Amino acid sequence: MTASTYRYQLPRKSVKSDCPECSPRHHRTLSRYIDSQTGELLPEHFGRCDRESNCSYHLSPYTIGPSGMSYADEVYEQWKNENPLVARSTPRRINEGHAIAVPKIVAPVPDQTVYSIPEEVFAHSIGHYERNQFARLLHQHFGCTVADELLQRFQIGTSARWPGSCVFWYIDEDGRKRGGQIKLFGDDWHTEKYIDRDGKKQPKTSWVNSALVRRLQAKQLPIPEWLATYERHAQRSPCLFGLPQLLTQPADKPVAIVEAPKTAVVCSAYFPRFIWLAIGSLSYLTTHTTMGMSRLAPLRYRKIAFFPDLSIQGSALARWSRTADELRELGYVVTVSDYLEKRATDEERKAGLDLADYLLGQWKGYPPDWDKSAEQPRPG
Repeated sequence: MTASTYRYQLPRKSVKSDCPECSPRHHRTLSRYIDSQTGELLPEHFGRCDRESNCSYHLSPYTIGPSGMSYADEVYEQWKNENPLVARSTPRRINEGHAIAVPKIVAPVPDQTVYSIPEEVFAHSIGHYERNQFARLLHQHFGCTVADELLQRFQIGTSARWPGSCVFWYIDEDGRKRGGQIKLFGDDWHTEKYIDRDGKKQPKTSWVNSALVRRLQAKQLPIPEWLATYERHAQRSPCLFGLPQLLTQPADKPVAIVEAPKTAVVCSAYFPRFIWLAIGSLSYLTTHTTMGMSRLAPLRYRKIAFFPDLSIQGSALARWSRTADELRELGYVVTVSDYLEKRATDEERKAGLDLADYLLGQWKGYPPDWDKSAEQPRPG
């Protein structure tokens, strides 16, 4: 069967929307699939990102999903149930005589290769906290004992990309360094900005692999083979931030998921009854992509609580709640916390504060006699 006989296709004149992996930093990079019979667009998560060398997101309607069926399978099964007599005599393919049926396509086996960053690159970043702004903020706010424990637990690194920048390492359950996000924070705990060539403000956020390429190119040095391969194939935030904690924590200890690594680190000190993890980006918390389900797979048998950021009219809370509903249908035990929603002001919602922003604004460090087991945020 040739590509031209597929019912669901990427049209020659592409229709663009935001890529689930690239947004919000990049807009309208996703080429959408259409139904060639009706001309209608498929759901927005089906498409291929144009940033192939940096993102490589591609979700086909013929890719097998968490249910064990592809989108094409599900549409065909629905049609077959609604038209049993016609289905018995209709080949499952598209041709001039049977344009309504969905083609039987064997979905390609997903690439199981794991792309990671060499151990020596990771090890070189660990420590050097005297020149790490995030480490300095943790020491100032929590004191040396708590700050050092957090830095060790989350294996925070230090980067030379910008003076004072840190590295949030995304380490999977097997200890592989799947990616390292570089950030530079200001004294207010927010990401610093710079002005790009177009005069626009951009966050001082990068990735270890991108910083290495930039440094080697500046020195006119060759790119090592591992780095070239990683650049072509690796995903952003391919796993949850903070996963190694699962290896040392009780199986019945609940997991809390927030958006940003900074938030996971800070909240771990305030509310230790949870194992705090970060998804990396709001768009990564999804059941609609293979990568999205892969990120959540290590939590399959744990109790999970979502702590969404604040947003105008609670849109972030609503989105996380929808994902929680979808996960519950797949057997996950998930709740969504309204801890922030119950306490925040309209100004804080407008500013889009996350839980760490709220806590750091309310509490200026631990009082000497403060009991950390008290007043913990509860899901729901």
